Amino acid sequence: MAPSATTVTDAPVDATKAAAAAGTAPAKNAFFEEVHFLGDKDGKVVIRSPPTFANKEDERAYQKQHLAAAFRVFAKQGFDEGVAGHISLRDPINPDHFWINPLSTHFSQISVSDLVLVNDHGEVLPGGAQSPINGPAFAIHSEIHKARPDLNAACHAHSVYGKAFSCFGRPIEMLYQDALRFYNDLAVYPRFGGTVISTEEGARIAKALGPTCRSVLLQNHGMITCGRTVDEAAFLFIALDRCCHAQLLANAAAACPGWGKVLIGDKEAEFTHKKSGNPSKMWLAFQPYYDQVVKEDPSLLE
Repeated sequence: MAPSATTVTDAPVDATKAAAAAGTAPAKNAFFEEVHFLGDKDGKVVIRSPPTFANKEDERAYQKQHLAAAFRVFAKQGFDEGVAGHISLRDPINPDHFWINPLSTHFSQISVSDLVLVNDHGEVLPGGAQSPINGPAFAIHSEIHKARPDLNAACHAHSVYGKAFSCFGRPIEMLYQDALRFYNDLAVYPRFGGTVISTEEGARIAKALGPTCRSVLLQNHGMITCGRTVDEAAFLFIALDRCCHAQLLANAAAACPGWGKVLIGDKEAEFTHKKSGNPSKMWLAFQPYYDQVVKEDPSLLE
């Protein structure tokens, strides 16, 4: 294991907390508008928001803590399966590099000091754990990071409902509110090319993701979710797996006479997607999971 990183949970500045402590209302910004919370009339009761940083080193430390926590959350969700599954995070200091989990370490055991830094050739770099990584993980994640500079994190795991639904080679239907997080924001990779061992296959997956979608269902394989933050990408994975589960249940029930499915209209779907599926809301939705795993084992931040 690499030397333990300094815990920096108190280093970032939370603008909402700072404003409340000063007795002033926080300035309006996109985050508050997107999460549309309710507080007090004076604007002192505010929701937590992503921190700002004095330097890139503090930002990197914070993001690595949330990456390590995401693995712990995935373990609790049952998304582990042998050596399959990986989450990557673009390095904020060198955007051509990214952090990822070591091969053959259980998600539930991953801490910040276990994270591996790799370059765009798949070479393990100094500064992170000196551990091997999954070859298919590099083939997929490197191409996504290359093709989509707007996305800083990507999650892939062989979740049960995700891989069960992937065999249909089609997106989920807009049948219920939670599915609307993926309205016009879910691609399908309509082929199975075997175990991903080449960056050429990774590039085809990245191309299927397209220029705007954050998530993609891989036919006969599973799914990938992405985001500006690892928090966003990780929550989208949890949400998409549950949507796949709900879709399978709805499909089964629809086989009964008189139980036809009713789709949500495009106007309502688009409105709800903007309100409930935006990056800010997805970041916020992940924080309770983060709190849970850190409270259970604070050492994961080291």
